[in-house]
Amino acid sequence: MDAAELKVVLEQHTLWLKGGLAGQDGKRADFTGQDLRGADLVGCDLRHADFREADMSNCKLDRATLSGCNLTGTLLRNVSMRGTILEGADLSNADLRMADLMGAQLQGADFWRTNLNGCRISPVNLHAVLRCRH
Repeated sequence: MDAAELKVVLEQHTLWLKGGLAGQDGKRADFTGQDLRGADLVGCDLRHADFREADMSNCKLDRATLSGCNLTGTLLRNVSMRGTILEGADLSNADLRMADLMGAQLQGADFWRTNLNGCRISPVNLHAVLRCRH
C-alpha cells in the first residue's frame, strides 16, 4: 500500500470512528494481507481496524491506539510500539520478534501463540499477557 492509499484509508477510518461528519460515513480500516512495512503510524487512532495477515515489519506505532484491533497472524517484527494502547486487541499467531512494547497497555489483549522472541516488554506486562501467577 503506498502512502497516498494509506492516507485515504486513515481518513476514512477517522470518519468511521466519529460516526460520520457532514454526511460522510467513513469506512472501517481493513488492512488484511496488506504490505505496510515501514509505515509511520505514530499516534494514529486505529481502534477496531483489521490487520489480519498484514506485514507491518519495521512500522512506527508509538502511542497509537489499537484497541480492539484484529492483528491475528500479522508480521510485527522490529516494530516500535512504545506507549501503544492494545487493550482487547487480538494478536494471536502474530510475529512480534524484536518488537518494542515498553509502556504499551496490553489489558485484555490475546497473545495466543504469539512469537515474542527478543521482544522488549516489561516483566509485569509480560506476566499479565501470559497470565502468569507471581
